[in-house]
Amino acid sequence: MPRTHRSTRPRRTMSFGTDVRPRGRRSRFGSVLRGLGALVVIVVVLAGIPLALTALAGNPLPDSVPSWGDVTSALTEPDDGSLFLQALLWIAWLGWISFAVGLLVEIPAALSGRKAPRLPALRFQQRAAAGLLAAVAAAFVVGPVGAATAAEPVQPPAPQRAPVTTAQAPAQAAPEVATTEAAPATEAATPAMAQRTHTVQRGESLWRIAEQELGDGMRWPEIAELNYGTPQPGGGSLDNTHWIAPGWQLRLPPEPATTAAPVADTGATTHVVAEGDTLWDIAEQRLGDGARYPELVDASRDTVQPDGRRLTDPDLIRPGWTITVPGTAGAPPVVADPISREPAQPPAEEPAAPPPAEEPAQPPAAEEPAQPPAAEAPAEEQPPAEAPVQPPAAQQPDDAELGDAATQAVGDDTVVPLRTAAGVGALMAAGVLGVLAVRRRTQQRRREPGERIAMPAGALAGTEQELRGVADPMSVELVDLALRGLAADCARRGVALPPLRIGRLTSEQFELYLTDTAQLPEPFVATEQGHVWLLPAAAVRALDAAELREVPAPYPSLVTVGHGPEDGHLLLDLERLGTLAVVGDHDRSREVMAALAVELATSPWADDLQVTLVGTCPELADGLDTGRIRHLPTVGSLLGELTTRARNDRVALAESGAYSLDDARARGVAVAAWTPEIVLLGTPLGPDQEEQLAELVESLPRVAVAAVTSGHGAVGQWSLELTDGDPDAAVLQPVGVEVQPQRLDRHQYAQILELLGITSQPAVRPWVDTSGHPVGEPDPGAVGPGLLEPLDTLEADFDRLAAPDAVDDRAATDDEVPEPEPAHHVVPGEGPTVLLLGPVEVEDAEGPVEQSKYRQLTEIAAFIALNPGRGHSALDDAMWPGSRVTQNTRNTAISKLRRWFGRDIHGDDYLPRVDSGYRFHPGVSTDWDQWRALVGDDPTLAGTPQLVAALELVRGQPFTGVNPRRYGWAEHLKQEMISAIVDAAHELAQRAIRGGDAHLARKASTIGLQVEPGMELLWRDRIRAEHLAGNRAGIDDAIARMTAISADLGDDLEDATVRLIAKLTSPAPQRSGIPERL
Repeated sequence: MPRTHRSTRPRRTMSFGTDVRPRGRRSRFGSVLRGLGALVVIVVVLAGIPLALTALAGNPLPDSVPSWGDVTSALTEPDDGSLFLQALLWIAWLGWISFAVGLLVEIPAALSGRKAPRLPALRFQQRAAAGLLAAVAAAFVVGPVGAATAAEPVQPPAPQRAPVTTAQAPAQAAPEVATTEAAPATEAATPAMAQRTHTVQRGESLWRIAEQELGDGMRWPEIAELNYGTPQPGGGSLDNTHWIAPGWQLRLPPEPATTAAPVADTGATTHVVAEGDTLWDIAEQRLGDGARYPELVDASRDTVQPDGRRLTDPDLIRPGWTITVPGTAGAPPVVADPISREPAQPPAEEPAAPPPAEEPAQPPAAEEPAQPPAAEAPAEEQPPAEAPVQPPAAQQPDDAELGDAATQAVGDDTVVPLRTAAGVGALMAAGVLGVLAVRRRTQQRRREPGERIAMPAGALAGTEQELRGVADPMSVELVDLALRGLAADCARRGVALPPLRIGRLTSEQFELYLTDTAQLPEPFVATEQGHVWLLPAAAVRALDAAELREVPAPYPSLVTVGHGPEDGHLLLDLERLGTLAVVGDHDRSREVMAALAVELATSPWADDLQVTLVGTCPELADGLDTGRIRHLPTVGSLLGELTTRARNDRVALAESGAYSLDDARARGVAVAAWTPEIVLLGTPLGPDQEEQLAELVESLPRVAVAAVTSGHGAVGQWSLELTDGDPDAAVLQPVGVEVQPQRLDRHQYAQILELLGITSQPAVRPWVDTSGHPVGEPDPGAVGPGLLEPLDTLEADFDRLAAPDAVDDRAATDDEVPEPEPAHHVVPGEGPTVLLLGPVEVEDAEGPVEQSKYRQLTEIAAFIALNPGRGHSALDDAMWPGSRVTQNTRNTAISKLRRWFGRDIHGDDYLPRVDSGYRFHPGVSTDWDQWRALVGDDPTLAGTPQLVAALELVRGQPFTGVNPRRYGWAEHLKQEMISAIVDAAHELAQRAIRGGDAHLARKASTIGLQVEPGMELLWRDRIRAEHLAGNRAGIDDAIARMTAISADLGDDLEDATVRLIAKLTSPAPQRSGIPERL
């Protein structure tokens, strides 16, 4: 089904050093203080110490070269203390010289961005010098973000050249990503506006210039964007290192006082943006319809805002900006700008006619009707008329639409959160839910017919729904397939993997920041810097998922450390860094360490890795139980164990001819060295242990070992410095990027462990199988009459099976099988039907519906149908978890849903206007309602025709084909539906086998396996059906598929399955008599 997008353009790539705006002055002030302190230390050590030594003891060099006799005399004659003092002076001079040498070695490395040569004898001096230089560079070279240091910082692309995507008009079926270059920021300035300049003075930085000229140092990126690539006196120009030279002429943003653009006299008004506003909200409030937000863009695009910027991106407005609201007399002319905004909607789509008579406008007083305290009522308001689009006859979204990764619009009026309130990001949430899904499949496999798996309730159910609201499995797949595709290309070309250090994932694209330039294959898109590449989210559809899943994971230690601008996930390759220090108080450091451990343990782009927790989070080893985590109470002999492993891995690399781990992975050699071990140290290390750890991770060639430390000091160059007093602020050093750290506080940590622990609880609510007729076993190796059909053969209809005479006559001939009392057969309502037993759809809704609202309105319909009488708060929590929902947003959606569902023959709305909660007219039904009327709570008591009719309703697993972030409220019901369908399929298959109907047994078991492929009970039914049909190939195929699924789930076959397979595959003994039945 075609769809529209509010925005599908990738953001510009994040410049580590250019495009990251500090959140406040506190961290910047701290960086300046640290830089000043480091500079003072350098000056004192380099100049103060020699001056002091010279003043105290004079020139250390003698006036003449001493003779050998003078030396022996000084060493053999009694010492009056002068020789001792002279020795101390020489020791002091040698110490000064060693530090000066270390500093001189580090300075060129810091300026060039290369790693300094290693001087083993001056290891401590060299590390101290590198740290001091990094602090000075971070404070004085590039303002708030660290410049090139000895840690080989990532070089960013020029921000004005970042690829963006042209937006598609709403009428188009699907977006086509087309990269283009954004115009330089200077082109946005109007000619009539005077251009201000600033002549750079000695000692100035972009931050200092922004403070002097713009009043806020945080606005330095605005100056940078205006001056990238502009030729300067002397032949240089501003680039991503942000070095500026005295005499340069820098262009400045216009003065705030001159930025007020006149508003055309067309009856237009203005709106000052408040915190939390979106253009959609403003359009709803001022124009009556959020879909008219492009009019606000058109009317406001030429207005220069108080901070010197313009509205170019509909998704990005800032508090204090002025938005022009067009009046009814006319609208400002539309200026084509395909790069920065979506095309305006045609005027024909804005109706001039009043609403139809059957949808009278509600008076303002009726927005929130008065209600008794005991009942929560849905407050409604009739929205303005619109020109909706009639949906096509087949309303089911196609596969490409359902698989559209992060580019897929949510189709509602709210912003989808990318992390929970406690700081859990979309990738970690997806990993946890992936583990939960596998465990629930195991629960389903192990339960008995009639039982129901244990599910969370209360606060735990709320925790799961919150995780589902932020989880983004499509983004996880994007990262996974992108990295594996890159590895596959490197293997084909015979080159090493590119040295990835940092990844950044936004809703539009995945960005790779390499340590060196490299050539990446399509569909990666190059930027002006050869070491920064991006992959548009829509490009994941061009990747062959089935083929790439067989490619070994190239970067298994990539993990989210926090979230930055545009809610982008910032990922670090811990292998590449070697060490990462989490610097801050103990409790907050533990929260960050817990988040790192959970994501590493559940990451899908790590085929295998070992996470070793030392003195922290001991519960995770058993709680997650993914086979990746171990816990040690103390460091003990761990460092010695890792040193031995590193030595063996280096030997393996050398013997294979690989010069690095990246080379080995790309060439498929030294496989034993691939699996990384990430050590998370919750206890402090001693000086000797720190030195041993540094030697372990810094020696070349690098091996797959990394460590994350916590406390108040860094072992290596990389650290995540937690900001005091703000739990959601941190700075990633040495690049100086401010992030919101991903963390698991104690409450959410316990909730996740308890949520996973429920999957180990026994099944509940068993019902008794009243049939009492076990299915017999066949002769070992016997083959029945021929009815050869492949396992996956499934006709489109059930007409023959649903005929009561054909089924009942066969059952009546078997005296052992009494027919149960049939359940009451339900007749679908005369109104719309919400289909849930497969892809979620709505049938027989005769009203119009906007294509962009189809998914959202379908989910609202499903919620109301399954939860009649619930009020607006429950609807808000279900539909927009974690988001701010206005009354107008909800009322508009309900009004559109009412118009879509229409009215019955008596003129009554199928979605009535009521005061006691949302509920549908009795004529609206769901296929789940029909199922329950046919089968009831116990399928063993339902008649065979009713079971056949119920299975006709099943089109796949319930709630398939929906956005992974949607329908979190329905997970409990989804598991109930799966259990009910599996039990009914098993019951019908048993009856068919007892009646000798192999075709019916095959049909029933196949439908059940579509819903839960891992259910061994149904596989045994399928195998018995193939045996009854005499289909040896079908038996072998079923056994092979069942075994593969069990292996994927990491579970052993059940004893009953093993015995059945043994009977069917062992040679038939020579004996007479009645064959043993299966």
